[in-house]
Amino acid sequence: MANSLSGESVIERTVKILRAFGRDTPKLTMSELARSTGLSTSTTHRLATELLDAGLLERDPEGRLGVGIQMWELAARSNPAEDFRRRGLPVLEGIHAAVRQHVSLSIPRFESHSVLYLERLDQHGTASILAEVAGRLDMHTTSAGLTMMAHAPHPVQERFLSTDLERVTPSTDIDPISIRSHLALIRERGYSCLKGVLVESNVAYSVPVFGVRNAVVGAIAVVTPVAEDSPQLIIPVLVAAGHSLSRTMGAEKRPYGNRSWLDEGRS
Repeated sequence: MANSLSGESVIERTVKILRAFGRDTPKLTMSELARSTGLSTSTTHRLATELLDAGLLERDPEGRLGVGIQMWELAARSNPAEDFRRRGLPVLEGIHAAVRQHVSLSIPRFESHSVLYLERLDQHGTASILAEVAGRLDMHTTSAGLTMMAHAPHPVQERFLSTDLERVTPSTDIDPISIRSHLALIRERGYSCLKGVLVESNVAYSVPVFGVRNAVVGAIAVVTPVAEDSPQLIIPVLVAAGHSLSRTMGAEKRPYGNRSWLDEGRS
């Protein structure tokens, strides 16, 4: 693959162009795209034109560029994450109807120690929600992230625990010894509970979703304001939903923990 003078391959420059589009920048002019990517105007125009011809970018009536529907088609047809999202959506809808709080479905990105959100159902209220569909958050700051890490292979956990973690709120745990103990607790009781770790006014609960050979493939989470916290309702609903989606994803029957669902959550 030919490289530019900067050493970037065509693929790397193309990815730069596609990554320039986001929730806050869904449409860009050619000059805005060049500024955002740091590529020359001629390179941006050439690559963007090729992406337009392939249907990966589209041009609106004002001449601005945006991600093309072809991108969605390719992902929807072949990406395992889309299949997981589709299977998980009815489960999330059931949780949402029962608890009337924010519900999300996510998958682990262990290589970057992050959580990638596939779906989110919102509840109008006072909770501040940072998880965005197709957005990522650090594993150590989310109940979903710690739930998935608790069931990750041992080498993955060890790499995670050797990473320098950033504190987001005073309640964010960044101590490897404490986190290791917390991961064991999550495995023991079958769910995680974080209070004030990402947003100080929120409580987040999560259960793992297992797939073939009982490998962890994702997590379901409920986020609620502290003032509306109801573990007696949320935890049983979540655990049942996690079992249901795990069976759908091909997991073998397995217990979620050996302690009461209503043990006090970790603050």
